[in-house]
Amino acid sequence: MVEKDVKRKKAPHTARKIRRKRRKRAVLAGRIAAVVFISVVLVGGGFLVFNLSPEIKIAKQLEAAGEYVQTQDFEEAIASCEEALEIDSKSIKAYRAMAGVYLTQKDWESAEQVLYRGWETTQDESLLQEYCVHLLNDAVADINAQNCTMQTLSKCVMAIEKDQVNEEGYKLLDACYVRLFATGAEGLFCEGDVGGTCSFDEYLNIMNRLLAVYNVNPAEELKAEIVKFAVPGNAVLWLDVSHIAEYQELLARVNAIDKEGKLAGLMACIAKAAWVQNIFEPAFDIFESGEFAPIKEFMQSQDYVSIRDQFIEGTMEYWDGETYIPVSREKMKLMQEEGQWKFAFADFEDCPKSAGVIKCWGAKQEDAGVQRLCISYEPASENEEFYPHTTYEFVYLYSNVKIGGEYVPQMNYRFETRISAPEGTTSQLIGDWGGEHEWTAEY
Repeated sequence: MVEKDVKRKKAPHTARKIRRKRRKRAVLAGRIAAVVFISVVLVGGGFLVFNLSPEIKIAKQLEAAGEYVQTQDFEEAIASCEEALEIDSKSIKAYRAMAGVYLTQKDWESAEQVLYRGWETTQDESLLQEYCVHLLNDAVADINAQNCTMQTLSKCVMAIEKDQVNEEGYKLLDACYVRLFATGAEGLFCEGDVGGTCSFDEYLNIMNRLLAVYNVNPAEELKAEIVKFAVPGNAVLWLDVSHIAEYQELLARVNAIDKEGKLAGLMACIAKAAWVQNIFEPAFDIFESGEFAPIKEFMQSQDYVSIRDQFIEGTMEYWDGETYIPVSREKMKLMQEEGQWKFAFADFEDCPKSAGVIKCWGAKQEDAGVQRLCISYEPASENEEFYPHTTYEFVYLYSNVKIGGEYVPQMNYRFETRISAPEGTTSQLIGDWGGEHEWTAEY
């Protein structure tokens, strides 16, 4: 074969080889490009996923909240914290941040609510501890400002409810007792007049909460606090008559855990007041009906006569009073001296807006050796003004009755209506009231 032919055959072989190399380079370049593309996608996607994670979103919202606080745009700061909690309702950082915004505004109550809400949602003990610390700090501030109230006491109880071994909470309970239950103030439970403020419901709620904690964890320290708060140290306390039954029930529950008789005197006093209210309930119904004749039977009842005699003889227990002893259905006051309890019901002087006051005559007054039996009733004042003031008085006595032109001594009823005004008093007297020889006089 000639040299020329050899060259012709080599040429096609060399061209194919060059083309194969080009193809290999193209494939390699494509693979490299694909790898680079995939790497870029993965890296970029990873950044996107990282950037949109809940933690980052929450962090951004809380960062925004901090910036809003710096510009004092507190409403937007709270909104940012709420948005963080929408992302994760159990974000402890978000609850703390929101509480911090409220604290910056000195809105202690809202900060406490947020911390408590956070604890309820997350059950995180650190949030609970912060909540208790804020409650007790608030209580300390109230006490130091001489502004200790039932709300102050309630804050201390909340701390005890959440942490039953909170020593600071017990110390503040003692401080509240001294400032509320061992003072000369008479309005701890309520004010004397009708329509005045009443905090007995708050007190009852606090006591029920302490008892609930004790039922779960009957600690001696807590029992001592409950017994102490059940027996106020105030010399005089006003109480709505409508709360007598509730107070009785509370004292019975506390007495069940005390078992040392510390509440016996107060319980007996309250029970006697409840008994008196029950005895006089029919009399109030009679007087309010305007038909007074049935009061005769009430006056002659064994209970009423016994009440009169005990006051005359000085043997009445717990019920305080002399001569005319008031009974009303709105207010009563509890009084203690050296651990001895007594009660008295409000009259118009104590409670000008009373709906009516009955008075029992507890003084010795005899006619020919026969003790008089007397009861009176004063209806509600007109237009909440004391004058004109009406008194209906009923007396069963031994006196002269004019019969056939002659005066004959016998037992009979007298009914007198007195109307008092600043200028003086006018009276209408009916002798032998309801009897055969009834007579009338005015003066």
